[in-house]
Amino acid sequence: MDQRKTIDEVFLLRSMACLGIVFLHSFSRSFLETNTVVNSMNLLFTFATPTFVFISIFILARSYQDQLPTNFWGKRVKYVLFPYLLFGTFYAGSKGLEVALSSETSFLSAFGSFLWRHLLLGDYHGYFILIILQFYVLYYFFHSHLKKWSPKVVLPVAFLITSAYLGFFNFVPPVQTPLGEYIWAKLYWIPFLGWLFYFTLAYYCGRYYPAFVSLIKKHSKLVLAGPVLTGSLCVFLYQTDVFGKISSKQIDMLFFTTSMIFFIYYVGMSIRRVPDFFVFISQYAFGIYLFHPLFMAFIYIGLSILPINLPVMIQVAVYAVVSVILSVIATYIMNKIPFGHYMSGKIGMGRKKVSEQKVPVSVIVPQQGVANKS
Repeated sequence: MDQRKTIDEVFLLRSMACLGIVFLHSFSRSFLETNTVVNSMNLLFTFATPTFVFISIFILARSYQDQLPTNFWGKRVKYVLFPYLLFGTFYAGSKGLEVALSSETSFLSAFGSFLWRHLLLGDYHGYFILIILQFYVLYYFFHSHLKKWSPKVVLPVAFLITSAYLGFFNFVPPVQTPLGEYIWAKLYWIPFLGWLFYFTLAYYCGRYYPAFVSLIKKHSKLVLAGPVLTGSLCVFLYQTDVFGKISSKQIDMLFFTTSMIFFIYYVGMSIRRVPDFFVFISQYAFGIYLFHPLFMAFIYIGLSILPINLPVMIQVAVYAVVSVILSVIATYIMNKIPFGHYMSGKIGMGRKKVSEQKVPVSVIVPQQGVANKS
């Protein structure tokens, strides 16, 4: 098997997921008024978060066919859990300061309120790291069973479990209490049940990689048409208020995200070489994900004091390009500071380093950030 080609596909998948999140937030920042077309585009960008979940488990299943490495938890604590805790604390501090400056609430009170919600409930944009950590636990305890179970049974069961869980929160009105409203608004995102299908799909795609590749090649026409068909369905259901939110935590997004994963992977297999740009974005994907909301807040301040209003699409470009550049710079600097990579995650391996590896495990894990081992 061409291990280098496998890496190129993962590079493309991770970078597209990363850029999808950046553009989702760029459009949200730029279009402050309701816009049907933009909202529909933002809905489709939400495929990115579950794709990160898929990548994390796909790499594990592809890399460790028989047994997990002895340092399995060490790396994940250092390069996944630590960044989650440190960034959660950082953003709690920045939000606490904002509240303290704009109200009579003390900084310590506001900081404490944000801190426990960030770290324990995943109530900030790093919540998907908490989901991935749950799947590491599941993988650790169940991978030996999953390889014995038939994917023809596990995948439909996992799909039904995820659909039932999401369907409950999609269609059942929230309990009319502050706690109930919070659960329906955000907290239901965190338990692994809402993401279980992606976990099992990624596991079997990674474990039976040759069959996975063969399958998407065999059904290439359906793979190419899939995003159009399922994306159109998602937009239709959104615009008809069947699903009134822009969220990846909806039943219809199970179909669209899966179709996008297969589509991007197929494209990666079909082109001769994934452009270096996507490899570069993939290397810095974890840092971009964690840093970009911070820099978008600064960009917002900068744009607000300009004497002219930039055209809205120019604003989108400014948010996306500048936040990515600054996030890359910040991640690079953090990796040069002692222990800094515990906050930003490590910069991933590039194509050259990967191609020099001879061991499949090293080749398949190009980065120690969230969407890699994560």
